[in-house]
Amino acid sequence: MRLKGDASIEFRFTLIVKLYKEGKKQQEIATLVACSQAWVSKVLHRYRNRGKKGLKIKGKAPGKVSYLSRKQLEKLKTLLLKGALHYHFPTDNWTRERIAALIEQQFSVHYHPSHVSRLMRRIGFTRQKPKRRSFKKDERAVEKWHRETLPALKKKGPAGRVSVGVFR
Repeated sequence: MRLKGDASIEFRFTLIVKLYKEGKKQQEIATLVACSQAWVSKVLHRYRNRGKKGLKIKGKAPGKVSYLSRKQLEKLKTLLLKGALHYHFPTDNWTRERIAALIEQQFSVHYHPSHVSRLMRRIGFTRQKPKRRSFKKDERAVEKWHRETLPALKKKGPAGRVSVGVFR
């Protein structure tokens, strides 16, 4: 199993350099370290060009600072829990566009709708897709039809199996 994380990668880099200094060939090192020969070659190239600094991992870039503070994000969460109807939207479903509009209205900060999904994940919301079904549908009538009418419509096939019909 391969170790993960910056420290383990740096350890593998130094191990590759150590093995190379001991006189091992790149293919042997690749086999010992469980990586490709091309990767060993890249590590050695980094070491030759930058020395020990080339074996250090920079890590992930921190990224851009959020426009909304933690306090504002918590307030956004409470605003969303009131529901979309509270803010005079025609339905109670939150969309990314509606949330972006709410953020702009409440905090005077513009977020692109495609970025709102990441923001929602950060405050603990997940994407929900409503089931499409008719509000006129009578569940009891459907259940009764499945229980009483459907069995009468089915035909008995060979060996007593129930089949809906023959398709040709």
